[in-house]
Amino acid sequence: MKLQLLLLILIFAVQFVSAQAPNPNFIDKMAIGEGRNHQKLSRFTESESYADYDLIWQRLTLTIDPAVNYISGSVFSQVKCMKENMLTLQFDLTDSLKVDSIKFDWKTVSFKHNSDKITLSLPAGIQGTSYHLVEIFYRGVPPKNGFGSIAFEKHNNVPVMWTLSEPYGALDWWPCKQSLADKIDSMELLITCPVQYKAASNGRLVYDKVIGNQRTVKWRTHYPIATYLVGIAVTNYETYSDSLDIPDGKKLEILNYVYPEYLATAKSKSAEILSIMQFYNTKFMTYPFASEKYGHAQFGWGGGMEHQTMSFMTSLEYELVAHEMAHQWFGDYITLASWHDIWLNEGFATYLTGLVFENLQNGVWWPVWKSQVVASITSKPDGSVYVADTTDVNRMFNGRLTYNKGAYLLQMLRWEIGDNKFFQGLENYLHDTAIANQFASQDEFVHHMEAAADTSLTGFFNEWYYGEGYPTYHLNYHSDPVNPARQILRISQTASHSSVSFFKMHVPIRVWKGGKYTDLRLYNTMQNQEFVISEQPFDKLEFDPDQWLIAKNDQILPVVDISKSNEIQIIPEYTTEKVRVILPEFSGNGTFRMVDQNGRIILQELLLSQDSRIDISSLKNGVYLVEVGIKDQKRIEKIIISQN
Repeated sequence: MKLQLLLLILIFAVQFVSAQAPNPNFIDKMAIGEGRNHQKLSRFTESESYADYDLIWQRLTLTIDPAVNYISGSVFSQVKCMKENMLTLQFDLTDSLKVDSIKFDWKTVSFKHNSDKITLSLPAGIQGTSYHLVEIFYRGVPPKNGFGSIAFEKHNNVPVMWTLSEPYGALDWWPCKQSLADKIDSMELLITCPVQYKAASNGRLVYDKVIGNQRTVKWRTHYPIATYLVGIAVTNYETYSDSLDIPDGKKLEILNYVYPEYLATAKSKSAEILSIMQFYNTKFMTYPFASEKYGHAQFGWGGGMEHQTMSFMTSLEYELVAHEMAHQWFGDYITLASWHDIWLNEGFATYLTGLVFENLQNGVWWPVWKSQVVASITSKPDGSVYVADTTDVNRMFNGRLTYNKGAYLLQMLRWEIGDNKFFQGLENYLHDTAIANQFASQDEFVHHMEAAADTSLTGFFNEWYYGEGYPTYHLNYHSDPVNPARQILRISQTASHSSVSFFKMHVPIRVWKGGKYTDLRLYNTMQNQEFVISEQPFDKLEFDPDQWLIAKNDQILPVVDISKSNEIQIIPEYTTEKVRVILPEFSGNGTFRMVDQNGRIILQELLLSQDSRIDISSLKNGVYLVEVGIKDQKRIEKIIISQN
């Protein structure tokens, strides 16, 4: 009766939350979608002269009709010159768009526009640490390069225009400074469009004015923003808001711009969206842009984009919402300082999505999410989280490595240092005033985690961040020859890639006895390491039952009872430097031989008893094959000798 009741409960739970289940193809689709846009990465070079000035404030003024593939407008910037006697100033803009004129401190100046760069000439005598105003007027037909930087499309036969600039697509639609070193301190966006449309963008909506057949909206953000996180979208949006209570009695607005045909579906997801936001607020820190808003704007890309304060979304599906919302903390509030370390954005957002599955919906989908992610990572033997070549777009936005392995690196780090230290490290990272609303490097993240854990993590990141692959664990257990009641577990591993010879990790083992279990953390630092796991026989062992590790494992093999043996057993016993061989009962004599990696026979003996032990103490470290045969059976096992 209890079993039937449990099954009914599980069936109900699955039915209730089936719409929120992890999608095994979600990350790959997300990575492919984002990777398409990132083709630009291979042809963009950040100008060295960008270090010469700091962007203080910008106002982007645009006139857009989503039915017409054309834009016109201006960018008004306040800049702080950082170098004495500067002669030129540079911005990025595709050659497909035409620059009409440029003013510097209200006076028209000469400029060159080629190779997707605007270079304007400065008056003589520009001093360091001086503030100036630049206004660039431009217009034209944006390039259709297939990368999704700016799109004029249709939804339900209605025109829609949207942008997606990560990482270097902003130059396709506005003069900008594409940089991972200089955020725009504050910004305004004024968008004029036909009256039947609405325009969504970053920050807080200051006004929405209709004059004749034109609508003009003004968005303003006072938070520093990276250029690639600026976005606009224009179509016949329906809008609605939800709100969430946050500390100090304030409310956070969740503002949604969705297609009319999707409105009913979108509103049905309000409770889910609010629950995810509430979880992130509680687990990490209050939403970092709370004085403005968080929002969603529907667009035609196959996934989402974490534009600051307003994620652009193909839909409001649970996993996509969790991923893009997570970026507001990891990616927008703190932005990666190098595309080599893109996991600081994508691996983190993927892991926070996993935390949503762990902590919400009664945790029903947490084991499923972990299984899917580990299966993806271990589907191939190679690959690091670190991106060595940032011109390789497929590698940068590889779902298996950047997203999934990046996410599970955090899961393993959490296992290694413990929940309290792990989440304390993340909290310290988010509250570091040197990187808050700025850019952070890999080293800065590691520094915070080491400080929280009070230990060096160099080895961990060398193996799991820079190194490739993962371990396959080989485990078997036997009775202590001296004290037969005592049970000994031996652990060895094989790395899937030569870049890491051995993964030093705490290995989770669950020991079952009489329907109860004890969890062990065994620090595996060398091959064939043996651990006393029990002072008495037990019922069974489980390897990593809670899925903490990126790993594969063989069965945990026990020593069998000789009297019940019906097959050949080969059991290395490293504490005694012997290989134990158990033959089936009444099988007669057997043959034993060991072969090295070159195929040479190293040992060869005739087995005269059912239970034999062969001395291997004289053998060198290495991998060997043990072959045991009787008249009607043969067994081959690989063993690893690594004696210190």
